[in-house]
Amino acid sequence: MGKFFESIAGVVTRKPVAALALLGLVTAALAGGMSLRQPQAGNEVFLPAGSDVADASDTLDESFPDTAGLSPITIIHRGDFLTPHGLNQIDRVIAAAVSEPSVQERLALTNPGTSVAGVFKQALGVQNLSGVSQQAIETVAADPQIAAVLSNLSGEADGEPLVISSIKLRSLGDSDATADVELLVADAVETVDGPLSVRSMSSATRNLDSAEASPSMGTLMMGALAVIAVLLFLFFRSGSDVALSLAGLAITIVGTLGFEGVAGPDGLGLIGAPNSLTSMVPIMLVGLVVDYSIQTVAKYRELRGDGSSVADATRGAFKGVALPLGLAAGTTIISFLTNLTSSIPANGDFGVVAAFGVFFGLFTMLILIPAARSLLDRRREAAGKLGHARQMTDAIPGAGAFVQRIGDLVAAKPMIVLATAGIVTIGLGVAATQISTEFNSNDFLPSGSNSIEDIEAINEALGGETILTTTLIEAELTDDRTLRNLLTLSESFGDELSRPTGVAGDITLSLGALFGDWFNDSGQPGDNYDPELVDLAQGIDQGLTVDPAGVQAVLDRLEEVDPVGFAQVAVNNPEGGDLTLVQFNAFTGDLDVTTQMVEDIEGLWFGDRDQITATSGDITALEITGAMTDGQTTSIAITLLAALIVLMIFFWVTEFKPMLGFIAVSPILLVLLWVLGSMTLLNIPYNVVTALITALSIGIGVDYTIHIIHRFTEELEHGKSLIDATTTTLSTTGSALIGSALTTALAFAVLLLSPQLPFQQFGLVTGITILYALIASIVVVPPMLIVWAAYHQWRSSSSQPSPRFLPGSSD
Repeated sequence: MGKFFESIAGVVTRKPVAALALLGLVTAALAGGMSLRQPQAGNEVFLPAGSDVADASDTLDESFPDTAGLSPITIIHRGDFLTPHGLNQIDRVIAAAVSEPSVQERLALTNPGTSVAGVFKQALGVQNLSGVSQQAIETVAADPQIAAVLSNLSGEADGEPLVISSIKLRSLGDSDATADVELLVADAVETVDGPLSVRSMSSATRNLDSAEASPSMGTLMMGALAVIAVLLFLFFRSGSDVALSLAGLAITIVGTLGFEGVAGPDGLGLIGAPNSLTSMVPIMLVGLVVDYSIQTVAKYRELRGDGSSVADATRGAFKGVALPLGLAAGTTIISFLTNLTSSIPANGDFGVVAAFGVFFGLFTMLILIPAARSLLDRRREAAGKLGHARQMTDAIPGAGAFVQRIGDLVAAKPMIVLATAGIVTIGLGVAATQISTEFNSNDFLPSGSNSIEDIEAINEALGGETILTTTLIEAELTDDRTLRNLLTLSESFGDELSRPTGVAGDITLSLGALFGDWFNDSGQPGDNYDPELVDLAQGIDQGLTVDPAGVQAVLDRLEEVDPVGFAQVAVNNPEGGDLTLVQFNAFTGDLDVTTQMVEDIEGLWFGDRDQITATSGDITALEITGAMTDGQTTSIAITLLAALIVLMIFFWVTEFKPMLGFIAVSPILLVLLWVLGSMTLLNIPYNVVTALITALSIGIGVDYTIHIIHRFTEELEHGKSLIDATTTTLSTTGSALIGSALTTALAFAVLLLSPQLPFQQFGLVTGITILYALIASIVVVPPMLIVWAAYHQWRSSSSQPSPRFLPGSSD
C-alpha cells in the first residue's frame, strides 16, 4: 500500500503540469453535465417508492385526470365581510379570478369553487349583492344551515374577521401551466378594490415565496466559501494556500454538479432530478473537503519544518495523508451510499451525489495541493527565496497546549475517561429513544413569508387549513358488499358524530353523490331526473342482497346519461377491475389526526382493506414519516457495520491489527447517541433533512478518529512511549483537527441563515455533531488506543524482555 501511494506521489510531484492538466480535463468533462441538470423536484420525491399511497396516487392521476390531483387555490379575505360591500367584493374577486380563459379551461368539472358570496346570492335569489340591505344579510346569516356553512368558512385571526373562498383547478397533464394559472389568479384577486384585504394561496404562491424570500443554496454556499476563506487565511497565513484550497473546493463543486446532471434523468438516468437534499451537497462538500486541504498542507509544512526539500515534502505529504484521508473518505462514501437502502428516493439520490462529491473532492485535493505546491515552491527553493514553513500547530493560539494537556490527562487516567464517556452516553442514549420523527412540507416555507402568515391565520380562524383528500376504491362495483360499504361511508361522513377524525365536512364527490343527483324522483323542474334510471334502481333491490346484473344496468345507464360526471368518479369495467373514488376535505397539519383519520376510514370499510387507500399531502407526509421511522435503526446499523467491516479488513490486511478498525468506528456510535439525545433535548425532530446527520456523523467522525489512530501508531513505531505518543499525537494532529472542525462547523453554520426551518436545524445539528466528533477523537479514542497498546506491550513482554510495543504484532 505504501509503495502504491509513493508511486502516485512521485508522478504527481515529478510531473505536476501533467497532473494538473489531467485534473482540468476531468473537471471540464464533468462541468459539461451541468447543462443536463433539471429544475429541483418537489416534495413528491420523498414519497417511499412502491408504497400503497404512491401506487394509489398514480392510479388516480391516470384514471381520474379531471378529479384526482386537483390544485386547490384558497382565497383569504380579511375584514368585515358580512356587509353588502364585503360580500360584493368577495363576489367580484371570484369573478376576476375565473375571468381568464386559461383559468376557465382548468376549472374542476364538479364543485369548481365555493364562497360565502355564492351562498348568500343563492339564499337571497339575487345576482348582485351590492344592492341588498344589511338587515337581509343578517337574516340569512342567522339561518341554521347558512350559519353552519359560515362556521366552516370563517373565523377570527389577530382580532380580525377572516373568511376563505376556494377554487379547484385541473392540471390537464401540465403542472407548469397550472402553476402559471395559479399565479395569474393570485394577481387578479389583489386588483379588486373593496373594504377587505385579499390574498391568494396555492402551491405556486408557496413556491414563489420560497424562491423570493429564501437565499438560494448557491448564495449560502458562497457564504460558506467566504467563511472558509477567512478561516483558512487565519490558519495558513498564506495567500497561495488559501487560493489553492478555494480552487479545489470550486473544482469539487463544479464537478459534483456536473455529475448530478450526467447521472440524472436527462443523462444516464441513474438518479432523479435535483431535490432539496441534493441541493445541500455543495455546502456539505465545502465543510468536508476543506479538511483534505488542511491535512495536506499541514503535513507538507510539518515535513518542510523537519528540513525536507520541496520535492521530498510534497511526496511525503501525499504519501502521509493519502492513507488516512483515503480511509476517511472511503468510509464517508460508504456511509452516504447506505442511503440507497432507504425507500425514500430523494435519500438514495442524495447518497449517490454526496458520495461522488467526497470522492472527487479527495481526488482534487490530493492532486491539486501537492502538484501546485511543487510548481510554486521548487522555483523559489531553487532561487533561494523559500522561507520557513509555518506549522499548523500554531494556527489557533493555545490549541496545541490545550490538547496536549488533554493528552496528559487521558494518558494518565484512560479508564476514568472512558467510564465518564460511558455515563454520558447512557444518559443521552436514553434521551435519544424519545426523539420525534416527522415530516411537514410547510416547514420548508420561509419564516415570515406571506404563505406562513396565511397558514397561521387560517389555523387560528378555522382551527386548521383544509386539504383535498381523495380515497381510491378498487373493488367490483356490482358487488353487494362494495355498495353497502359506499353507503356506510356516505352516512358516516354526513353525521358529525360518526364522521372520521379530521374530516372537515360531508363527501364532496363520489359515485353515491352523483347517483343521488340523478335519482331525485321528485320530478320538479330543474331537478336531475331520469325515469329509466329510477326504474332500474328500484328493480335491483332484492331484500338482503342486490342483483349484480341490475346494478350493472344502473351503472351503464348513469354513464349514458352523464358520461362526464360518471368519468369523474368511476371506471366501470364489465370485465373486472372497477375503480371509484370518494373525495372530501380534511384538516391538515397534525399527523396524529391524519393517522386517526386513515384508521377511521379503513374501519368503515368492511372487508378487504387493500381495496381502499386514502391519499393527500398529509397522508403522503405520514408515509414519509413511517418510512423514516422504520428505516432509522436499520440505516444506522448498516452504516456502522459497513464502516466497521471495511476498516477492520483494511487494518488486518495492511497492519495485522483489525482492532484498530473497531477503535475507529466504535466512538462514532457514541457520537450518534450524543447527537440524537441532544436533538431530543433541543426539541429538534428527526426529519428528512436532519436524518442526513447519520451519514454525516460517521463521515466526519471516522475522518477524525482515523487521523488520530494513524498518527498514534506512527509515533509508537518511532519508539515513543504511550504518554509521549499520545501527547505528540494530540499536539500535532489533534490541534490540526481543531482547525479542521472549526472550518467545517462554520461552513455548515451558514445554514442557520436559511429562513427554512429544516435547514436551520440541520446547520445546528451539524455543528453539534462536529463538536462531539472532535471530543470523541481527542478524548475517547486516545484512551482506547492506550488500553489497546498497553495490552500489546503486556503480551509482548510476557514472551520477550523488550517492553516496547511491537508494531508487527497482531490483535
